[in-house]
Amino acid sequence: MSTLKIALQKFINSITNKNLIEIQPVITVELQVELSFTTFCQVSYTNEEGNYCIREFTGKAWSKKLSLTQEREVQFSVFVNNHLLLKEQTMVMTKLVDDKIVRQQKIQLDATSTYSGWHKLK
Repeated sequence: MSTLKIALQKFINSITNKNLIEIQPVITVELQVELSFTTFCQVSYTNEEGNYCIREFTGKAWSKKLSLTQEREVQFSVFVNNHLLLKEQTMVMTKLVDDKIVRQQKIQLDATSTYSGWHKLK
């Protein structure tokens, strides 16, 4: 039997033999942003592979669900644009793990600056 046929047979056996298949548990991490006004924002977070991603959105809310196979820290920060210099505006950043809140932070936004900088969930 050729080397290719042996390798193919081993692969087929590994799929069909349930004892060899290991199912990884999935940890669901959800990142949420809620604003008291409609604006343009950028969100920075680490994805399932641990790479940094930046996403833009316009509106009052944003969320992202990540499925992790092992527990690790997920970085999360938001850059808010308050171009109308609205006063008394807030942002709530939330991180949920398996539908349970593990971190939540309410931030009062600065009304004296168009861009208040990156806010990191601590």
